[in-house]
Amino acid sequence: MARSTATTQTQSPMPVPASGSRSARRGADADPSTLLVVGLQLTVAAVVLGTWEALIRFGVADPLIFSSPVRIAERMVEMLGGEIIYGRTIYNHLGATLQQIAIGYVTGSIVGIAGGYLLGRSRIALGILEPYILALFSIPKIALAPLFIVVLGIGLWSRVGIVFIEVFFVVFFNVLRGVLDVNREYVNIARIMGASRSQLTRRVILPAALPSILLGLKVGVPFAMIGAVLGEYIASNHGIGWLILYSSNSFDASGVWASILFLVIITWVLSRIAAIVEARALRWQPQRRGRAVAIA
Repeated sequence: MARSTATTQTQSPMPVPASGSRSARRGADADPSTLLVVGLQLTVAAVVLGTWEALIRFGVADPLIFSSPVRIAERMVEMLGGEIIYGRTIYNHLGATLQQIAIGYVTGSIVGIAGGYLLGRSRIALGILEPYILALFSIPKIALAPLFIVVLGIGLWSRVGIVFIEVFFVVFFNVLRGVLDVNREYVNIARIMGASRSQLTRRVILPAALPSILLGLKVGVPFAMIGAVLGEYIASNHGIGWLILYSSNSFDASGVWASILFLVIITWVLSRIAAIVEARALRWQPQRRGRAVAIA
């Protein structure tokens, strides 16, 4: 009887609470190296900033050029506290830069996606227009800035035009590559099954090209910032790019570095948002699951 009871107890598995299993899955899915990577990143930042500050304190580096991390932080606090810079606060300058980035990025992305898709679907049109597109792409964008000023005037729209052209080419070439790389067998099978042109686009081509489209949109974020700063250098009296130029002309090293740091923070935040959107949109791809990583 004892043997029978023991056998019965052995064969009866102990139930595991559902919450415990979920915790176990979360623990298994967690990357054990995440904290190590973050710790190393913070260590590198601390070493760089500490070395920078030490070089300034011991007179090795010129504070009129390199300022110092402490002074830069103080200057950022002053700016965020409402310091008036040429009649505007830092929030006015940030708003002006973000406005032209938003307009230029959205319009450049829309035109780039449409152009990449249309030329990707028409090999004849691509063959005809490809030399001209490559020729235009090869022109340094700073050389086109005066043309935008002549056509659009000195103001918001000339700067938006520079952002547009920077974003357009990045998105266009990524979308074009994505459409051209779509497996032709999928397209042929969909046609055999009676898919219309719109169904073919929505159900086959766009989903297959989506990783390339999202990559172009993500990479376009820093290029939009480059275009905005370039436009403000040439034709503006406000904005973060103009603030960098103004601080440089005023021999205000702390203002230059503080303005650059504001640009870095904005670009990093926008790139992270784009990376998160990419990761969520591509959850159906097993190889894309996990944390998104911004490449720019």
